[in-house]
Amino acid sequence: MKKHVSVILLLAILLCSLVCCAQNEENELDTSAGQETEQAACLDQVPDSLDYGGEDVAILNRALQGWTWDEVAVPELNSEPVNDAVFNRNLKVEDRLNIKINSIANEDPDPTVVVLEARNAVLAGSDEYDLLAGACCMVLYTVLEGTFRDISHLEYLDLSQDYWTQDYNDVMMYGDRQYSATGAIALSTYRFAFVTMFNKQHFDDKGVPYLYEAVANDEWTLDYQAALSKDFYQDLNGNSKKDEDDFYGLITSSNISTDSYWAACDVPLVEKNADGEYEYVLDVAKLSDVTDKILRLCYESGTLVYRYTPMDGDQDDIRIAFSKGKGAMATTRLVAVEQVDIRSMTDPYGIVPMPKYDVAQKHYGTLQHDQFTVYAIPKTVNDSTFQMLGATLEVMASESARIVKPAYYELALKRKYMSDPIAWDMLDLIFESIRIDAGIEYTAVLGTPTEYLRQIVDSKINTVSSQYAKLERTFKKDLLKMQDQLDDLEE
Repeated sequence: MKKHVSVILLLAILLCSLVCCAQNEENELDTSAGQETEQAACLDQVPDSLDYGGEDVAILNRALQGWTWDEVAVPELNSEPVNDAVFNRNLKVEDRLNIKINSIANEDPDPTVVVLEARNAVLAGSDEYDLLAGACCMVLYTVLEGTFRDISHLEYLDLSQDYWTQDYNDVMMYGDRQYSATGAIALSTYRFAFVTMFNKQHFDDKGVPYLYEAVANDEWTLDYQAALSKDFYQDLNGNSKKDEDDFYGLITSSNISTDSYWAACDVPLVEKNADGEYEYVLDVAKLSDVTDKILRLCYESGTLVYRYTPMDGDQDDIRIAFSKGKGAMATTRLVAVEQVDIRSMTDPYGIVPMPKYDVAQKHYGTLQHDQFTVYAIPKTVNDSTFQMLGATLEVMASESARIVKPAYYELALKRKYMSDPIAWDMLDLIFESIRIDAGIEYTAVLGTPTEYLRQIVDSKINTVSSQYAKLERTFKKDLLKMQDQLDDLEE
């Protein structure tokens, strides 16, 4: 009965969405239409009386093409929804506060570069940078060195607002201090979410129900995906050997794609205890069982597994192969839908969350790749500028929620990149399912525990019990050291 009700519900959603789409077809990519629906009032409580006399706000940022290049600033209007929304957001921020946003953009693919640049400036006593917009994992590593100021008590910065990511705040607030924040202000908090894409044409050809049905019925699990992958596989060249000439059920990698299973299968590394301290909580037995399922999915079904290539090149391999129709499903990050090869696909595609551990798991889980952007204020910023930056962050975040998020989420993702109304509902589910784990975000400090799982999956042998038993002692030691460093940080 549950299955039939879920399918009927999906069909009802689809019918309703199609009617709405038909009614709005002429305007669905009209960026001005999106702007007209913005709330007229500001979302924040920053007073209109603030006037900073045209002060420059220098924002050092990682502007990697195809990833984060348009998060902080864009050079001009170009009639693209997201580009123009970012441009207009900055004009609004500058007008409200009488400041000038100065984006100092670095296109180096290495996420450490801009963070180390900010760190070195602080060590040299320089105040040339007012804000850093950098990759989460590297910013958190540098926080422990005392590079950044505590932003939790700034007069105009209200981190409790919905346009700041509350799960991130809950995890990163230590004691009464917090040194970085993220949310609507950073497009990568959406773009870097792990998802499963599927080729609807291949599902139609094989007469297999779209993955939406499995998701709705809580049947979308690793075992379900492994069975599908095996069923879809075809040895196209007849050599009884899996190679790139074949057709695969799933395209993935043993590298970054593996990270997604920590959240998808609900395997936390670190949680806060009743005293607000970080605690190692890894269930090694469960992780071992999850790994068995991953290995079966990758090597005992019909899956094409790309291995590590520098600067996340394996993610490009997955996307390109999927866009060429070489597989029925793919594990990737949401940002893939923005790339030209996916946008040029003739086959329609759908999108769902990553599969769960088993049917008993209550919720789907979404991991953001740990290079999503967070904002921090360098230690060398003086007190008067510090308060201005609190207002700047708050207004940038609220105006991002009011202008940029609708342009990206409603116009670009839902209207431009995806033609499937049920996929839009899946997007909502994906973002509602994001899980933040200090053990993953502080990975560079804690001995890169996710790297162990990548290596195990790449080796094709489940050594989780022995590897993570060795890791536990050093991990706990590093965790205590990290907390001591956080305790010692002073203004």
